Amino acid sequence: MSLLQAEWLRFIRNPVNLWVIAAFFTLLAASAIWSGLAASEFRAKALQPQHQTGNSQVPTEMHDAPGTGKGSYASKLADNTTVRLPALGGLALSVRQMDLLGSELRISTRSRYTDGRNSDQLFNPLLRELGLLDFASILALFLPLTVIALTYGLVQEDRERGVWRLVCAQMPHPSLLVFAALAVRLVMVLIPALAASLLAFMLDSGSTLYAATHWLFFVGIFTGVWITISGLFLLLPVSSGAVAVGLLGMWLVTTFAVPAGLSWGANGMQPMPSRLEAIVDIRRVQAQTSKQQAELLSTWYQAHPETAPAKEPPREIAGLPANLELDSKVRTLMYRFDGVRKAHFEFMERWSAFSPGLAVVLTADRLAGIDAPRYAEYIEAVNQFEDRWRAFFVPRVMGKQSMAPSDYQQLPVVKSLPTAETVWTVILRQLLLGVFLLLVLITLRNRFGRP
Repeated sequence: MSLLQAEWLRFIRNPVNLWVIAAFFTLLAASAIWSGLAASEFRAKALQPQHQTGNSQVPTEMHDAPGTGKGSYASKLADNTTVRLPALGGLALSVRQMDLLGSELRISTRSRYTDGRNSDQLFNPLLRELGLLDFASILALFLPLTVIALTYGLVQEDRERGVWRLVCAQMPHPSLLVFAALAVRLVMVLIPALAASLLAFMLDSGSTLYAATHWLFFVGIFTGVWITISGLFLLLPVSSGAVAVGLLGMWLVTTFAVPAGLSWGANGMQPMPSRLEAIVDIRRVQAQTSKQQAELLSTWYQAHPETAPAKEPPREIAGLPANLELDSKVRTLMYRFDGVRKAHFEFMERWSAFSPGLAVVLTADRLAGIDAPRYAEYIEAVNQFEDRWRAFFVPRVMGKQSMAPSDYQQLPVVKSLPTAETVWTVILRQLLLGVFLLLVLITLRNRFGRP
C-alpha cells in the first residue's frame, strides 16, 4: 500500500500525466455523447416505418376498400411491408456501421436486388467511411496511445538519470515498484474509459445491462493487455525514446498491419466473389427471364389451376412469375457475399488475440448486432419470410382477388430473427492473451533489479 500511495503521488504531481488523462477523457466523452444520441435517434427512426406499414394499418385499408374484386388492395399490401434487423443493446458502440449496413429490407413480389425503386438514398460510401468514428473505434485507437504516453520509459528514464541504481540498492524487489506504477496507470486509464462507456450506454435509449456488462469487462481486459505490453517493454535495456518508438510500432502493427494480414488470409482461404461477375450474371438472368416471360406466366397458371388466367393481364401480373424466377436465381448469387463475409468474420475472431484493437471492433459489432454471422442469419430469415409472404399474396394478385376480412388473420409473420449476442469467444481470447503476457512479465520481473 505504501508503494501504491507513493506512485499515486508521483503520478498526480506530474502535470503531463493529468493533461494526458484529461485529453483522453474529453475525446472519449465527446464520442460517447455523439454515439449515444445517434443510437437513440436511430432507434426512434426504426420505429417509424414499422408504425406506418405494420399490420395495425391493414384493417383500415381493408375497411375502406370497395368490393371490386380486382385485387388492387391485395397487390398494394403485397408490396407494403418491411422487415428490420433489430439493433441490440450495444448499438452505441457501433451505430454508424448499423446505419451503413442496410438493416431495413422491403418485402415485395419484386426482387429487392434488381428493383431500384426499393433502394435507399444515394450516398458516397467513401465519404461516409471517412466521417465520424464510432465510440468503439475511438477507444481502440486512443486507449493504447494513452497507455503508451503514461508508461513508456518508467524504468529507462530513471536509469538514464542514475536514480534506478538507488532504487535497486534500497529495495530487495524493485519489480514491486514497477508493478505499483503500472497498477496506478491501469486504474487511471480505466476510469475515463469506463465512465465514457457508461455515458454512451446511458444516452442510448435501447441499451441493455447485458451489453454494458460485457463491454465494461472487455474494456478492462483490453486496458490490462496494453498495460502488460508496456510493462514488457520496460524490461528492455534501451533508452526511453527507443521504448516509445517500439511501443508505437507495436500499436501500428497490432492495430493496422495484423487486421490487414488477417483479412488477406481470410480472403485467401475463401475469396470474396467478384462484384463485376455478379452484375454480369444478374444481367444475364434478367435477359433470360425477360425472354421467357410468356412461358413462365403460362407455367404458373398450369401449376395453379384454381386461378383462372386473365385474357389480357396487366403488365404487373404478366411479369410477376418472371420476377419470381429472377429473384430465386439472383438471391442465390447475392447470398454468396453474405456467406463469405460470415466466414471472414469468424476467421478474424479466431485470430483476434493477435490484434487487441481488432478485438475491440469485433466485440462492438457483436454487441451492436451488426456482425456478419448475425446479418447472414437475418438475410436467411428474411428470405424464408418473403417466400411465405409471396406464397400468400401471389395467388391473390394473379387471380385479381380482393382481401377478405379473414385473410388478415392469416398474414405471414416473421417467425424468428437472430437476437443472440455471442461475444465470449473474443473476450476469452483476449483474457488468455492478457494472462499469458502477465505470466511472462512476472517470470521476467527479476530483470528490473538490474541497475
